[in-house]
Amino acid sequence: MFNHNNEVSMRKKKVVKIENPVVQDVVDKFDTIYTMTKSFVQNKQSALRGLLISGDAGTGKTHAVQRAFIDTKTTHRARIIKAGSITAAALYVELYLNRHKGNVMVLDDCDIIHKAPAEKNTILDMLKGATELTKGARTISWARASANQLMREHEVPNTFDFQGTIIWITNDKIDTIAKKAAAHWNAISSRFTEITVYLTPQEKLLYTLHLIENGQMLGKNCMAKDEGYPLQVQANAVKYIKDNYKTLKEITPRIAIKIADIMDNHPKTWKTLLNNQR
Repeated sequence: MFNHNNEVSMRKKKVVKIENPVVQDVVDKFDTIYTMTKSFVQNKQSALRGLLISGDAGTGKTHAVQRAFIDTKTTHRARIIKAGSITAAALYVELYLNRHKGNVMVLDDCDIIHKAPAEKNTILDMLKGATELTKGARTISWARASANQLMREHEVPNTFDFQGTIIWITNDKIDTIAKKAAAHWNAISSRFTEITVYLTPQEKLLYTLHLIENGQMLGKNCMAKDEGYPLQVQANAVKYIKDNYKTLKEITPRIAIKIADIMDNHPKTWKTLLNNQR
């Protein structure tokens, strides 16, 4: 979507000074995600084994995590399970396949807490076991009479040692997760480091404009289009957002890319198309 790491490098090199404290606060949130993810793959001796990132959709949570893997050249050690639903059996197999020290399993917008109670409880128990704050390996077990087909295909034992780490990315708010997790919540909360990135409409607007104008989000650092969008498209996107921020449903980096893409692909009719998509 955009090169969030550009924000980190700009701040370290002081190429761009962020004058707006609102924008600075938002940048700090994503820097925290980036730094914690890097720590998971660089500091194998850390006792921290779980990271829970809760926040608005389309703001860049997943991208901050992915950039950390890219910048540390550890994408081969990251297993990103994107969206959809994951069963307890599938999670058990994924934990086994990513059990080695230095491996990171990312549950990105996977349905975990909205499942039927039995399935949800099994998943949460596995997550608790995998992220226990102990030295060395943690034991994960599948207490069923026999292995299922998925386990047999990967030759997964009924018990194994897990030494990896888990990043759970979700749009669900912490209060919702706590309510759905019920009796599991205290154990989950004590094991996972929580980062929340819920932004106000003003924060979304200012942060998105900052990324376009100072972070080359739609230019050379754009992750949605090679080399980014033409300068005129970028300028038009900024103007459109500023002119229509009161009537747009929301403004996030993801929405900004959608606006720029429509402008780029429909140079004569983009105003009509955008005005009818609010």
